[in-house]
Order: sequence, then structure tokens, then C-alpha cells
Amino acid sequence: MSVMKTFAVAIIFLIFLVCFSSLSNAQEKTEIDVFGFANYLREEGDYYRAIGEYKRYLYLYPQGSFVEEAYFSIADAYFRAGRWEEAISQADSFLKRYPESKRAVEMLYLKGKAEKNAKKTSEAIGTFDKIIASQNKEYKERAIFQKAFILLEKREWDKTREVLNQVSPQSYLHPSAIELSSKLTQINELPRKSPITAGFLAAVIPGSGHLYTERPRDAMVSFLLNASFVWGAIELYRHENYIAGGIVTFFEIGWYGGNIYSAVSSAHKYNRDREEEFIKGLKESFSLSFRWEKGKEYLILSAYF
Repeated sequence: MSVMKTFAVAIIFLIFLVCFSSLSNAQEKTEIDVFGFANYLREEGDYYRAIGEYKRYLYLYPQGSFVEEAYFSIADAYFRAGRWEEAISQADSFLKRYPESKRAVEMLYLKGKAEKNAKKTSEAIGTFDKIIASQNKEYKERAIFQKAFILLEKREWDKTREVLNQVSPQSYLHPSAIELSSKLTQINELPRKSPITAGFLAAVIPGSGHLYTERPRDAMVSFLLNASFVWGAIELYRHENYIAGGIVTFFEIGWYGGNIYSAVSSAHKYNRDREEEFIKGLKESFSLSFRWEKGKEYLILSAYF
């Protein structure tokens, strides 16, 4: 009888052990499935559903095996979706929660890119400076190029060259940094229009300042408008209609001054457009991009000469 009881207890214990093990495996499988599905949605470009699934995972498994990765992925999904402010906020949250994480510098880099895209240039430069100061081999030189592109867009040519000089001579990116720095010297060779010359020409002959800045349509409008008002004022004075002549003269002074101001502005715009084309050409020639492959990220700096 005693043997039977012992046997029965052993059977019950084995059944309990099998059931518990199955339940544990099922829970583990469910956790992996939830997180895996969120990753799948993110890679498929369904970022908002992916964010929802990551948050569901965090709710269901607050002590799960992928909690840190889930928080990281939420920030990454917001970044991929172009939601810069949310990406920045999630990056700050991750860095506060996991300051010693192995992916902390990677998250800092993502934050810097989001700030750059959100036109928060000062904040982005500060973030990239932190990465550069960290001496992290994987992200330091990426941060150098990102900072250089920000300064390039701000037309701070000398500072851009100074930043590019920080790329290590041993780096495979060093030749590209040297080439990009060299091309920046071409900024002095861009065609330009003098605002002073444009204003002087417009003052002598209305419309000629616009013609100088290669805006023939504006030149014609300015010339005809001012000529019409001058001719009208002269005719009114000639017929001794001084009040009407004074009114027309008053408006002509306004048009005349506007013609000069517009010509000067056109010269500035011409110069800005040439610089913008120059910057665009450099960014197209030196494109900084990243390739993802099964969780690995590769930096690609393409240069076309």
C-alpha cells in the first residue's frame, strides 16, 4: 500500500513537472512571438503598429528578456517613421533608463540624427560632440561626418574643414574626409553678384539691377512700372496738375526705392542659390548612408568624382 502511495505521488509530481515545464515553454514562446512580431512590423515599414506591439510587449512582460531592446526599438521606429520629436524623447528616456547600456552610444547617435533632421542644429552638434568625445570607435567618425554636414548646411566652411580634420588617418573614411575638405575650397570660385553693384545699377536705371542678377522678367516689370510713373508725373506737372503730380511722385518714390531694395535682395538670393547648389552637389557626391542586414549596421560613405 505504501509503495502504491509513493508511486502515485511520483506520478502526480511528474505530471505537475511536465505541465509546469510546458506552461513555462509556452510563456517563453509567447514572449518571443510578441517581440518577434513587433520586429517584423518594423522591418516591413509598419512603424506605428510596431510601436504598439513593442508597448504591448512591455506591458505583458515588464521583466522580459527583451525589455531593453524594446525600448530601443520604439525610439528607432519613431525615427524611421520621421517622427523626430518622439524619437528624441524616446532616446532621452532610453538613455536615462539604461545609461550603461552597450547600445547607449548607438542611441545617442540616433538622437543626434533626429535632432539634425528636426533642424535642432545646436542640440545635434552637442550630441555628436558627446559621441566624438566618447572615443567610441564604431560611432565617432560617423558623428564627425554628421557634424560636418550640419556645419556645411550652415555655410560655416572653415569649421567644416576643422571637423573633417578630426577623422583619423588610419580610418578608411580618411581619404573621403580629405577629398570633401578639399572640395570646400571651391566655394571661393562660385559665381557671385555684388549687392552694392545691383543697388547702384537699379538706382541709375530701374530694372538694370535685376538684369544684372539674371532676373530679366523682374527687370522689365521694374523698368516699365517706374517709367510709367515718371512719365505720368511729368505729364501732370506739365499740365500744371500739381496735386495729382505730387501723389504720383509720392508713389513713384516708393516704387523707385523698392526697385533698389529688390535688386539688392536679388543679388543676395543669387549668391544663396549658388551656395545651395554647391552644398547639394557635395551632399550628393558624398552620401552618408547605412545598410541593415540581420541586425547589423554598416556605414557607407559613397563618393563620386
